[in-house]
Amino acid sequence: MEIGPQYLMPFNKNIIKEKELSIQIHMDGFSFCTQSSQFFFDYESTPINNDFAFKKILEDNTLLNFDRVSCIYFKRPATFVPTSLYDPSKKENYLKQNVCLETQLIIAEDNTINKKIKILHQVIISEQEIFKKLYSNITFSHYTKVLYNYLYREAKSKSGIVMYLHLQDYCFDVMVFDAEQLLLYNSYPYRNEGDFLYFTLAVTEELSLSQEQFSIVFLGKYKRYDRYYKALENYKRKLEFNYEDEEIAFEGKHQPVPFFVNIFD
Repeated sequence: MEIGPQYLMPFNKNIIKEKELSIQIHMDGFSFCTQSSQFFFDYESTPINNDFAFKKILEDNTLLNFDRVSCIYFKRPATFVPTSLYDPSKKENYLKQNVCLETQLIIAEDNTINKKIKILHQVIISEQEIFKKLYSNITFSHYTKVLYNYLYREAKSKSGIVMYLHLQDYCFDVMVFDAEQLLLYNSYPYRNEGDFLYFTLAVTEELSLSQEQFSIVFLGKYKRYDRYYKALENYKRKLEFNYEDEEIAFEGKHQPVPFFVNIFD
């Protein structure tokens, strides 16, 4: 069965506007995304610790003067903690259950749009200071906060259980909602279709979901991930895709997270 446009679903993304800049911190470098262009700078060849040289690179690419600047972290995983159970003195304990803590990093804390979840993740404070010097109006957040906020707004209007799948080049995210209630969030590494199916089907088993009980929605539809869509279609006949035309137009080969290429948080 062909995976075609008949399964496309509308989805409201906060698209980057004029004079807005989205900086995305990945494992191997930085993405700088504007309304009309995208730049990727890898760590090896970009002198981020040399203030003058790094600023010169940004100046040469017209990446300095913006009204709003958002920095989104993808580099390290995050942990979700229900706000009702959250104790700020136990941040390390929450995070180390799922993440190997690095002593030289600090733990950052994000709040979801409905204030129901605390999102904990590690950041390099010196890296933040570099960007604060360049952009006085910059804000920082983990990408899972952006995902949750979008999906929470989307899921509130839906009936039944929905599994949202967000594919990246190195891992994929699963968020399962029943209306506005988050049933499960996790992120999984994968290298091939077998890995992808194993973790995805494990989620359905963990939540005891039969095929008739839930729908599957991919965030974005990209050629690089075709084999994963086709693999899952052998299990779930009808797959849905949420994306807008601009995503395809702006998809870049260096962007490891294509769904975020034109998002401003």
